[in-house]
Amino acid sequence: MAVTFVNFRSNVGAIGGDLATRRVALGIMLATTFVAIPWFHFTHNALKVVALLGAMTGTLFLMSALVFLRNTHYAGLALIPAPLAMVGLSALNLRWVAVFFGLAVITALVQNLVTRRCGLNKLLGINSCTCEP
Repeated sequence: MAVTFVNFRSNVGAIGGDLATRRVALGIMLATTFVAIPWFHFTHNALKVVALLGAMTGTLFLMSALVFLRNTHYAGLALIPAPLAMVGLSALNLRWVAVFFGLAVITALVQNLVTRRCGLNKLLGINSCTCEP
């Protein structure tokens, strides 16, 4: 069977901080999604603060990937646009859409952690997995 973008071995591991930053990204997205849920009556400003902290963390992860050649690019790419999109949706009074968007991002992060496979890593030729192929 040929190796394609969706059919490949595990490539997400602990080398270069890849696995750790994906766990941090998952935690940040869980917190952001929790704050976005209207039932808990958090204000829009509270969501902005949490999302800004998440986006700043994502920026640091992306800078770490670019400057120090670490494998933290995925967390950076996930954490910069996702929380900011949730704030934008919340500003348009679409809090539930923001929550479902957050859940979609969380689903993608969990899938990457459970399967230890990432199409973006494959596309960029990165293998941070310490497992045997």
